[in-house]
Amino acid sequence: MESPATHEHAREGVPRVSRGLAVVACAGTAGLAVAVASQLAVSPAAVATPAEPRPSVSPSLTAAMQAEMMSDILPASPPITLTDPVTDGVGALTDAERQDVVAALDRLADESDLRMLVVYIESFDGTQPVDWANASANQSGLGTEDLVLAVATADGAFGISADTNVALTDAQLEQVDEAVAAAVADERWADAATDAADTVRETGGGSSVPWLVVALVAGGVLLVAALAFVVWRFVVPRFRGRLAGVGRRPQAAGPTADELAGLTLAELDERAASALVGIDDALKTCGQELGLARAELGESATRDFEVILARATADVREAFAIRQELDADGEARADFAAGDDATTEPAPDDPDRRAALAEVLALCERAADTLDAHTRAFDDLRRLQQRAPELLDDVVTREPEVAGRVATARSVLDELAGAYPAATLALVARNPEQAELLLTNAKEAVAAGRSALDAGQKAIAVSHARGAQNALGQAITLLDAIDTTAEHLQDAAARLDKAIASLTQDVAAARAVEGDFRVTLARTAAQAALKHVEVTREGGDPLEGLQRIAVAEASLDAALAFTRDLTEVRARASALLRDILGRVEAQLAQTGDFVATRRGAIGATARTRLAEAVRLADAARALQPTDPAAALGEAQRAGVVLREAARLARGDADAVVAAAEAAPAEEGGEANGPITGGMMLGGILLDPHLVRSRRRAGTARIGGGFGGGGFGGGRPITLRRLGTLRVRR
Repeated sequence: MESPATHEHAREGVPRVSRGLAVVACAGTAGLAVAVASQLAVSPAAVATPAEPRPSVSPSLTAAMQAEMMSDILPASPPITLTDPVTDGVGALTDAERQDVVAALDRLADESDLRMLVVYIESFDGTQPVDWANASANQSGLGTEDLVLAVATADGAFGISADTNVALTDAQLEQVDEAVAAAVADERWADAATDAADTVRETGGGSSVPWLVVALVAGGVLLVAALAFVVWRFVVPRFRGRLAGVGRRPQAAGPTADELAGLTLAELDERAASALVGIDDALKTCGQELGLARAELGESATRDFEVILARATADVREAFAIRQELDADGEARADFAAGDDATTEPAPDDPDRRAALAEVLALCERAADTLDAHTRAFDDLRRLQQRAPELLDDVVTREPEVAGRVATARSVLDELAGAYPAATLALVARNPEQAELLLTNAKEAVAAGRSALDAGQKAIAVSHARGAQNALGQAITLLDAIDTTAEHLQDAAARLDKAIASLTQDVAAARAVEGDFRVTLARTAAQAALKHVEVTREGGDPLEGLQRIAVAEASLDAALAFTRDLTEVRARASALLRDILGRVEAQLAQTGDFVATRRGAIGATARTRLAEAVRLADAARALQPTDPAAALGEAQRAGVVLREAARLARGDADAVVAAAEAAPAEEGGEANGPITGGMMLGGILLDPHLVRSRRRAGTARIGGGFGGGGFGGGRPITLRRLGTLRVRR
């Protein structure tokens, strides 16, 4: 039996719901009325005679003014005035194909308000295809209903020019873009034009469909608004308390992208590692390109790009720092699990780790965007397409001098091998062989670049020129590293006597302090270090000996600090810090060169440790003036992490080289031409198909090692989309 209160509550709810449904019904009726009225308003007569278009955002300029404005953008391939439906200056079409194209253009003009003009040229000569198409359209005085398709047969590229007020939606233009891209990729020049015209016609260009869509969208918006009002007015109050409780609960930060949410934690981890490797390679390539530009043009011309690179580097360092924290947490968990006798079950999906990995991806993406946004400006600065012959000749001129250094480097390395253990020379042992491979690849790239120039393929020639330059630069770095290693070892051997004498004095001072267990322990460790260095001094590693002595001396200084005044403590810490920090910086440069010249093989973990060592060294330098004791601790940690980074990097490189040597010879260079050997290991990948492909605004990321280098890039190739760059004029 129901209570009166229940009946009263039920009766009270009926009018509320009814009023809400009435609001929805009224809004739906209004939306449908708007849609129908809009559809009826666009009669066939209106389609035939469109209303006055909105003013274009482009300025109204004469052809001469347009040509003058575009002179900086199009130095070698000026726009042309289009008068015929089809302009074929390179003989891309047969007579029959030309008739097919004209017929398709006529069908478009007969069945819609739009008109398309098609032009075939040999090359855009480094100009963005859309810039060339836009300039030609403006110079020809074309109107709102006119589209221009420009195809460069030698480049395998195209650009579509469409007015801001054209009666085509972005989705329709995207369909046209994809239709043309498929035909141009297969070098079906006639189909590129016919497919473009037919796609525009079939998608309803110039018809009343866009107005109907707008009207239906307006009606839908009204319906959604009405429904939202009903939910807010009548439903939310019933659950306000429950919703408030949910709002007070802490929400775990997680990836916002749907594709990341669908990945397992292992897959997300792999994606983040790949992103770190990609963007780190891009930074190294950008730095190399920037160095070349600085040498060519001076520091003032490249200062803005230095700032841009620094901004991207800061994001990548932050991403590596997050990755380092995740690795440290994973190692701690593994150690804990190793001490547990119970069988450990697979760890559940960790929302905190997932959020951190998503942040790593976001930082890598932001850094890539920072670089990619300035790719074209950097290329314009260097004017590579105009200077491609000069760049190729420069490599030919410099290569013999670098090649002559290989024999000298081998001789130096043989002398070092007779005096020091193999582990001391592990980072430079294979440098002469890698340098020779890079020089061979550089010569092959020059030959390929000259062939591309003879064929009129300037974009491909630039790719090979860049690859040859970068290969030559890496070879120089490898040979310089051998000379630098020899200098460091000689310097370390000279300073070893002084370090031994200093630690011996500290040990004597420690003997005078009795009854302090910490001093006794530090003194014993110092004596052991001195004994080890003495035994291994002949034929040993002086750098490793200095490291042992420095650790022992720092420990002994800390134990004896209470026996010394503050001034002496700070002075000793500063002196020891200078010694350790100088050695860490030298090892950072050596390990950094190793990774940079073998980045085709080095994985994310080694790079993460190297980035962490850089961070710790920076922290030590920042603390050095004010707190030398704290700075000393950071420098010592940097040394430990750096040695781990070097070990991991050597392991990665050795594994790749061993796999390559074990693979059959026929799997090598013939399929890929000049990208084998040294360039492959050095991360300099030449791919003419990528170079010749069209680039889609906002999604294309060709650079960072691909195409021989460039300012930009950082995304793994699997995440790069290729297409045309199309913007409205």
